[in-house]
Amino acid sequence: MRKGRSFVTVLVAAALLVPSCRKGADGARGASVRTETVNGVALVHNPAVPLHPEKSVRFEEEIAFGGEETGPGAVLKPGQYAIDRQSQVYIYESGEGVIKVFGEDGRFVRNVGRKGQGPGEFGQAYFLGFSPDGRLLVTDYQNRRTSFFGPGGDFLGSYQWTENVSIPYLVLDGAYVAMMSVFEEGASKMFLKTYDFEGKELRSWGQFTSPAFKTVTRSAGGGSVVTIGVSLPHSPRSVLAGDDRFLRLYHCLNEAYLIEAYDAQGRLFRKIDRPYERVPVTAADKSEFLAEAGDNKERRELYEGLTWPDVKTVTDRMLCDDRGSLWVATNEVKEEAGKKLTAYDVFDAEGRYDARVWLDAAPGRFAAGKMYRFKEDEDTGVRVLTRYRVAWN
Repeated sequence: MRKGRSFVTVLVAAALLVPSCRKGADGARGASVRTETVNGVALVHNPAVPLHPEKSVRFEEEIAFGGEETGPGAVLKPGQYAIDRQSQVYIYESGEGVIKVFGEDGRFVRNVGRKGQGPGEFGQAYFLGFSPDGRLLVTDYQNRRTSFFGPGGDFLGSYQWTENVSIPYLVLDGAYVAMMSVFEEGASKMFLKTYDFEGKELRSWGQFTSPAFKTVTRSAGGGSVVTIGVSLPHSPRSVLAGDDRFLRLYHCLNEAYLIEAYDAQGRLFRKIDRPYERVPVTAADKSEFLAEAGDNKERRELYEGLTWPDVKTVTDRMLCDDRGSLWVATNEVKEEAGKKLTAYDVFDAEGRYDARVWLDAAPGRFAAGKMYRFKEDEDTGVRVLTRYRVAWN
């Protein structure tokens, strides 16, 4: 446990609940949010700029979890994490294969599970989340199963997957909503489904759009072959986010600024849009992408042969905070004071465009007025989960 110094990480535009209209940067009254209902679905048409661009927020560092170099509370290879209703923090330590639990004050409390293939053990934990009654849900991609633990860390049971369950977006009372992927004929297909806690499929939400891939197969010698693949940059795909507070799921097919909101039963009840001009792809974008190939000759040739679109997609990530607001990470970036900033659009729980937020680091999870994300320790270079107080001005 280490207490962090309080500081302002970034000043951003934010907003309170939205009035019917706003003043623009020049002092003139701006466009209002316009709503209509079509076939039972509320359409929320937002203006091109946020309703209260003058608001700001501070992220004040409070405490770090698992930053010790040795001892039972050390987390040297942090993976997925979750926060329960008592503000206890659960971090998967991928090196040890256990989940480490910390109190709100940052002190180590206990381990949950251990590395292995038996009951209550993990091969590779892929997701941590909590059901409304406090059960810890862990998806294990290597062991292909979902396991459940009680509030005290006791193992309750598990079930084996019959499909490739990957990312849960909502954990409900006795069920969860997750993405299921199918790989066939060199392509990936994604389906969103609801499963109960015994693995039975309760509902299929339909097929969603997976990223486009390009692969090449090369001889590795000795009669073996190796396949190298990469997702095509800024190809259209489905971006999703779960809202734990209101039990909603948001979806954006990211070639357009149109966000769909579904309830926990899979009913589409709202669509959110705003005027938006997509950002052009630059030579710097291509160079940065190519640098990811490193010195690997085959991968570099694959990257160099990619066909790029003229403009970027709208977003590659969305997330919800503990107020029920939706944060949309756009593909707009700028440099300021030596830092690379990314623009986030923030919509309130009613789908109204509240804020334009420029951040120098991606936010992680929000809980009880706090924000959690990984930060690299200046002394050890280890990624440490850090808690910040979210202070809206």
